[in-house]
Amino acid sequence: MLTGKTIVLRPLEREDVKLIHKWQNDEEVMRLARSEPDHAISMEALTTELDKSIKAEDQMTRRFGIEEKSSKKLIGWCSIRLNSWANRYTSAEIGLAIGERDRWKKGYGTEITSLLLKECFEQLNLHRVGWWTYGDHKASIALAKKMGFREEGRLRENSFFDNQFHDGVVMGLLRSEYEKSQH
Repeated sequence: MLTGKTIVLRPLEREDVKLIHKWQNDEEVMRLARSEPDHAISMEALTTELDKSIKAEDQMTRRFGIEEKSSKKLIGWCSIRLNSWANRYTSAEIGLAIGERDRWKKGYGTEITSLLLKECFEQLNLHRVGWWTYGDHKASIALAKKMGFREEGRLRENSFFDNQFHDGVVMGLLRSEYEKSQH
């Protein structure tokens, strides 16, 4: 478990699947969580995917439930996806989603990102952490920049939803940049 002031990132449990399924089929939540907000997922497909994490069979992805300390309520999920080049883990992508709308704009995203970065750099000893979003997602880009990420590239018209194409934005944070921000 990764523990912050108001948030605990804990292992996912089987009883979390129903709530995560609800969130992953909520277009407004998914608009903020990934670049394909109109993509629905079945309960069976989600259960199969999360089962790998619950059973610790997926060594490349570490998924966490985001639990609010004060209420002990699951309010979202997040992950660290390790990238392996030449059988060595040197980088990862992080992502998060707060499914409970009444918990939006409360500063939880900053705390969650901080916990994920601490895990990536201080525990997993990674060199680089990546952040992907779409170009119109101003809040995601602002959070990433606040945490020290830099824009590394833009994939023009990479995603299609809402009957139009959207740019993908690739951002990254290096260990040296993270370490400077911690002092």
